[in-house]
Amino acid sequence: MALELKAQRGNAWLPAALIGVIAGVDNIAAALAIASLLFAGPLSSGLGLGVGVVLVGGAVLALVVALRSTLPNSVALVQETPVAILAAAIVTATATLEGPTEARVATAVAILGVSSLATGALFWVTGRLGLGGLVRFLPYPVVAGFLAGSGWLLVDGSMVMLTGHGIGPAFFDIARQTSVLMLIGPAVLFALALHLALGRFSHPATVPVVMLVGGLAFFGAIAAAGLGVEDARALGYLPKLTAHGGVELPTVQMLWTVDWHAVLSAGPTILSIAALSMIGLLLNISGLELAVGRDIEVNAELRSTGLANVLSGAIGGPSGYVGLTMTVLAQKTGVHGRGAGVATALAMLLGLAAAGGLIFQVPVFLTAGFVLFLGVGLLLEWLVATRRELPLVEWLIVVLIMLAIAVVGFLEGLAVGLLVSIAVFVFNYSRLPVVRLNTSGVEHRSSVDRSSSASRLLSRHGDAIEIVQLQGYLFFGSADRMVNYIRRRLRAPNRAPLRFLILDFRHVSGLDSAATSGFLKIARMSEDHRVKVFLTHVSDEVEKTLGLAGIKFGGQGAMTLEVDIDHALEHAEEAILQEQPEHGVHAGLLSHLTAIAGPHRRMGDLLDHMTRVPVEVGDLVIRAGETADDVFFIASGRVRVQVTLPNGRKLRLRTMTDGAFVGEIALYLGQERTADVIVETPSEIFRLSAADLSRLERDDPEVAFLAHRLLAINLSEKLSVANQAIKRTER
Repeated sequence: MALELKAQRGNAWLPAALIGVIAGVDNIAAALAIASLLFAGPLSSGLGLGVGVVLVGGAVLALVVALRSTLPNSVALVQETPVAILAAAIVTATATLEGPTEARVATAVAILGVSSLATGALFWVTGRLGLGGLVRFLPYPVVAGFLAGSGWLLVDGSMVMLTGHGIGPAFFDIARQTSVLMLIGPAVLFALALHLALGRFSHPATVPVVMLVGGLAFFGAIAAAGLGVEDARALGYLPKLTAHGGVELPTVQMLWTVDWHAVLSAGPTILSIAALSMIGLLLNISGLELAVGRDIEVNAELRSTGLANVLSGAIGGPSGYVGLTMTVLAQKTGVHGRGAGVATALAMLLGLAAAGGLIFQVPVFLTAGFVLFLGVGLLLEWLVATRRELPLVEWLIVVLIMLAIAVVGFLEGLAVGLLVSIAVFVFNYSRLPVVRLNTSGVEHRSSVDRSSSASRLLSRHGDAIEIVQLQGYLFFGSADRMVNYIRRRLRAPNRAPLRFLILDFRHVSGLDSAATSGFLKIARMSEDHRVKVFLTHVSDEVEKTLGLAGIKFGGQGAMTLEVDIDHALEHAEEAILQEQPEHGVHAGLLSHLTAIAGPHRRMGDLLDHMTRVPVEVGDLVIRAGETADDVFFIASGRVRVQVTLPNGRKLRLRTMTDGAFVGEIALYLGQERTADVIVETPSEIFRLSAADLSRLERDDPEVAFLAHRLLAINLSEKLSVANQAIKRTER
C-alpha cells in the first residue's frame, strides 16, 4: 500500500516537473527580453543585473503564489505589459541623471522594485478590504486602450533595443541606413516566425524552441559569412559585454547610490501600473474560472499575489501574477497540487547559472523580436480585434488612448482615456429618460373612495394634477431634462392649466448638488404659475441636499413633502373638490344613492330598511377577523381602512368619504373581514344587514333588486379603478 501511494505521488510530480521545466525555460527567455528592454541604451551596462532580478523575482512570484493560492496549480509569471510601461518611465527618470553609470542602473532597479512593492501593496490592501470586485467597474474601452498603448510601448521599446531610438523622426532618419535595416530586419522576421509558429503550435514550449532555432541559425549565418562572435558584437548583433560579464544580483550597498528623487518622479506611472496590473490579474482570474469550471476567491488571490509582489519588489524584481496559459496547461496535464508553481520557481533559480553564459551570447534580434512580437500581439488583440467587438464610439476611445500614449506618454494617455470615458458615460447617462412614468389626476386617483358626484368632478378637473415619477441618479444633465419636461407641461396648449405637481422619488437613487439647481428652477416656475408641488418618497439624504440648496418645504413655499403619491393625490383632490361650488352643498345618503343608480321611486324605501349607526371618532365600524354579515353606507364623514402588519405597524389601505360603501365584497363572498375600518371624522353611517337583505329578497324583490344594483355598480367602479392601477404598473 505504501509503495502504491509512493508511486502515485511520483506520477503526480512528473507532470508538475514538466510544467516547471516548460514555464522555467519560457521565463528565462522572457527574462532576457525583459531585461534587455529595461536596460537598453545608456543602461545597457545593467543587463546582467536586470536578468538576475527578473529571474529571482519571477521565482519568488511563482513560489509564493503556488504555496498560497486558492487554486493550487496556479503558475505565476512576470507580466510584460507593466514592464513595457515601466521601461519608458525608467528612461525618462534616468535620462537627466548625472554621475556614474552604476547610479543610473541602481535607480532603474529601484524604480522596478518600488513598482512591484506598490503593486503588491495595492493587491493586498484591496484583497484585505474585500474590494476585489470594484476594479471591474473600470470601463472596458479604457482597459483596452491601456493594453493597446502597452503594445505600442513594447513595439517602441523593441526599436530602442535595436537602434537606441524610439519610433519618431530620429528613428526614421537612421532606419534608412543599411546597417540599421540589417538589425531591424531579422527582428521583424523573428517576430513573424513566432506568430506563425504559435498559430500552428499552441504548446508553451514553442517560444523557447523557436528562439533556439533562431539563435542556431544566426550563429550558422555569421560562421558562413566568415564573422567571429566579437565581430558580430561590434556590428550590434550581440549585446555589448559589461564589466561583470554575467548575471548579477542587487546588493544593499546599491541603495546608497539610488537617486530617490528620480524614483519619486516615476510615482504616478508606478501607481497607474499597479492599477493596470490589478485589472490584468482579475481578467486572468475570470478566464481561469471559465477554464477550470469553478469559482476562485478573488480577494484571497489578491492577498497572496500581493505578498508575492512585495517580496519580489524587496529584491528589485518585477511585478507579476498568475499566468492564464500556463495554469490552464497545468490543469489539462493533470497537475492538481502545488507542484507546478514550485517546479517553475526551481527551474528559474537553476536557470541563473545557465543565464550567466547566455545573456551576452543571445542575438539582439531574438530578444528585440520577442518584445516586438508581444507588442504587435497586444495591438492586434486590443486595437484591431476590438473593432468587431465594440461600438464605433467606444472603439475610437481605444484608438485615442493608444495615440495619446504613443505621442505624449502613458500618464497623459491614462488621463485622456479616463476623461473621455467619463464624458461619454455622462452623455449616454444623461440621455436615459429621467421620467419613469407620467400621468394625470384623471387616470390616477388616490385610494380615497368618494361619491359618484365627487368622482365625476375629479374626472372633469383631474387634468390639473400632474404626477411624475423620476428615476435614476439625478445630476446636472438629467436634471435639465426634468426641468424641460415640467416647462413643456406648463405651456401645453391642449392641457388644463397645471395646479398640482407631484414629483415621486421612489426610483431615484440619489442626486448631486448640481441637480438641485433644477429643483430651484421648478420652484420658481411653480410660484410664477401658482402650482403646488408635492415631493414624495424623498429620502433623508435627498431632503438634506435639497435643503442645503435653499429649497424650503411647507409653509408658504411652493414645495411640500409627502409620504407617498397617494397622500399627495388626496390633498390635491380635496383642494380641487373644495373649489367646486356644487361639491360644497351637503348631500344626504339618498342623494348619494340616487347619483349612483339614477332616480328610482323605491330608493326611499331602501333607505328605510337601513339602520343608522351611532359612531364617534376612533370607533371601529368593522374589525378584522369578524364574520361579514352587513354592509355600511357612509352618508357623510370619513373612515379609514387599515391592516395591522406582523411587526405591529399599521398600514392604511384606503380612505372612504361621503357616498362610499364599506364591506360589500366580504358580504357577497361570505368571508371574514380582512381589515379594520376606523372612523376618522364625525360621520353619519348607515348599515344594511345580510338578514335585512334576505328579508327584502323574500318580501320586496324590487327593493332587494335595487340594493343589489347599487352594490354591483359600486363593485364595478372599484374594478375599473383596479384595472387602471394595473395598467399604470405595466407602463
